[in-house]
Amino acid sequence: MTMLLYLSRQVGYRIVAVLVSLVALGITFDLIEASTEILEEYGAEALATYALLRAPLFLLIVLPLGILIAATLTFLTLALHNEIVVLRVAGLNTLRVLMMLVPLAAVCGVGNSYLASNLAPAAEEALNQRFPEMFDSRGIEKEVWLRDWRDIIRIGRGMPDGRTLSDLSIFEIGPHGDLLRQIDARTARFSRDGWQLEDVTVHPANKIKRTLTRLRWDTRLTPAGIVDAARRPELIDVQEARQILAGAVPGARGVPYYSVRLWCSYSAYLVPLVMILFGTLAGFRFSREGGGRSIFLGMLGGISFIVIDSVFSSLGEVGAMGAAWAAFLAPGLFFVIGLWSVMVVEE
Repeated sequence: MTMLLYLSRQVGYRIVAVLVSLVALGITFDLIEASTEILEEYGAEALATYALLRAPLFLLIVLPLGILIAATLTFLTLALHNEIVVLRVAGLNTLRVLMMLVPLAAVCGVGNSYLASNLAPAAEEALNQRFPEMFDSRGIEKEVWLRDWRDIIRIGRGMPDGRTLSDLSIFEIGPHGDLLRQIDARTARFSRDGWQLEDVTVHPANKIKRTLTRLRWDTRLTPAGIVDAARRPELIDVQEARQILAGAVPGARGVPYYSVRLWCSYSAYLVPLVMILFGTLAGFRFSREGGGRSIFLGMLGGISFIVIDSVFSSLGEVGAMGAAWAAFLAPGLFFVIGLWSVMVVEE
């Protein structure tokens, strides 16, 4: 128990220190670029709010790399101080040391999952609401596609508040995937009575089209929801992803995107374990080889995991891979590679 706490503290302290340093560095460079606009639009007191809301977004980016660097620094320090030799004399091989770090990896995994699934999306949404002028608030200037249950909606343009839309097309899809009818409208306006379409052309399947001056549009879409969809946030709350996949709320992206986001909220638990694994490998190889090759191999393995995991996630989001495979393939593959490397070290 004493050795478990000692190793966990050594790695944990360095994880905190490295992450704080990386996030502070990222926020500093970000403020250098954005401070002039913030001061002109919102005043000096808004700088602290901006930095606070940006912190979770930077933390999400640097968390895997920070854990890798912290684990590498910890075990290199242990190797340089001959503590690795003491561990081996005490009968603790690399695998047993890794087992001692599993509780710390589990804590980091829970934090990583919560950060990616809840905290960072909430921070991004709050940032967009608090500083709208710094983001795209000029309305819908590019074509936006939405899905509301079975209906597919195309919006050509829209006002910043989302209450007036133009060049609108609604494709009503049947339960078997067939097109029931297409509705084209020059304008859609939102009021307390709901949506009203103006200058409407209805194209029923296998029937003659008809033209209407006005038509009520029954949809769950709200102006705020349309504005959010047009903004296309990079991050999405896991609960919202579940609701979209269940058809409870409309979404602006395809089913593969939300499926991958949901599965990645589960695979995020494994990321710290993989990073610690490669950091541990660096320290133990250093004690055997006495050179910088171990640092290079450990960092290379961890960085390669980050890159390949991002590639697989991107492939899954566009439907080129299954969602579960896109989320778990890289963590599983690199966990096996890391364990194999540890076994080679033990030989």
